[in-house]
Amino acid sequence: MSSSFNIVKKPKKDEDEFEEELENVVLDEDKEKSSKSSGDDDPKKRLFLLMGVLVGGTVILLLILALASMFNTKKLSYSDIEKILEKAAVSYFKDHPDYLPAENGNMVEVDAANFVAEEKMKDLSTYTGDVTCSGKVVVENSDGEYLYTPYLNCGDVYTTYELYNKVFNDNEVVSSGDGLYHPGSNYVFRGEKVNNYVQLGNSLWRIVKINSNNNIVLISESGAKYTQPWDNRYNESRFYESGISDYSVSRIKEFLEKIYTSPSKDDGEDIIAQSDKAYMVSYSLCVGKRELDSQSRDNTLECKKTINNQRLGLLTLSDYLYASLDPNCKSASNKSCQNYNYLAIDKDWWLVTADSKSTSTVFKVDQNGVIKNDIASTYALVRPVIYLNSKTMYKSGSGTLKKPYTIK
Repeated sequence: MSSSFNIVKKPKKDEDEFEEELENVVLDEDKEKSSKSSGDDDPKKRLFLLMGVLVGGTVILLLILALASMFNTKKLSYSDIEKILEKAAVSYFKDHPDYLPAENGNMVEVDAANFVAEEKMKDLSTYTGDVTCSGKVVVENSDGEYLYTPYLNCGDVYTTYELYNKVFNDNEVVSSGDGLYHPGSNYVFRGEKVNNYVQLGNSLWRIVKINSNNNIVLISESGAKYTQPWDNRYNESRFYESGISDYSVSRIKEFLEKIYTSPSKDDGEDIIAQSDKAYMVSYSLCVGKRELDSQSRDNTLECKKTINNQRLGLLTLSDYLYASLDPNCKSASNKSCQNYNYLAIDKDWWLVTADSKSTSTVFKVDQNGVIKNDIASTYALVRPVIYLNSKTMYKSGSGTLKKPYTIK
């Protein structure tokens, strides 16, 4: 058995080719070692990389926070800046109580620069950014209550203004139809559909008029929760507890004083919020008497007798008459006074005015808006009347029922 193999003899490599192969082998080994060495350094590189990311991220975060802080400061609302001014003033006068106005009605004015100098606040430019503003706070002694009123003037951009100015801006003076009238020294709302709602705390009020001192006269829209007698004392001329028609000694005056000094939520008498008392000013309440047929609507008869330093009172008969636009409403005996009159509500409520022909008869408005003279011991709703200080500042709203005026 024979096998045959074809054997091909390879040519012998020369020395140069051999050295070249040897160098390639050495290079491959070096690369492998380098690769292993690089693999050993990977954890360290990753650690350094991680540390770099953390440090860089922290720096970026701090920059973002700093920028956000600057942005938020510039984006403070002007109302917020006014609050800063007020807070700074309170702190300032806490350190300087001798600077506060000592007597009722007195005021002091402090520029914002004084608060900055004593580190009560930062410079206004810190809060307003590119907008140039000046600021001050006026402090008034209102019967022992201190009313802090901040003013911010930023030119055409923003200016703080009082509630009475807002009312004037929203209501042009008219000579006919619903609206704001100017019969003398007072500005008076008349008609049925007038935008004169004001929200104080949880209570809704209506603006009756703005007097010559720019104090705003308000009447409670809903009144106290429960009805009360005007007075229920024993009357010598009537021989029973019919009440005495003298407001200065009446039960209703005592009730109003209770609402102001010791309000009770359980009795539904918390009409005046504690925070709103500083905005209220005392006034002279007109308590003069008149007859049912007296044709007077300017408070001439009612103001023949006054009681001073009152914080809460009731509406005069003249004020109710003048609010009606009906031309036939000339005296309390005219039933037409219920027409075109925003003061008419669907409940019986007391007026402050008494009937001069009787020692026990006073005036009230019935649920139809008709004025009645009735025995003082009967029951009706109490609708307090207050005066807001002219320094009461406007916050928001347009005076409508849905968007009543609110104060700062």
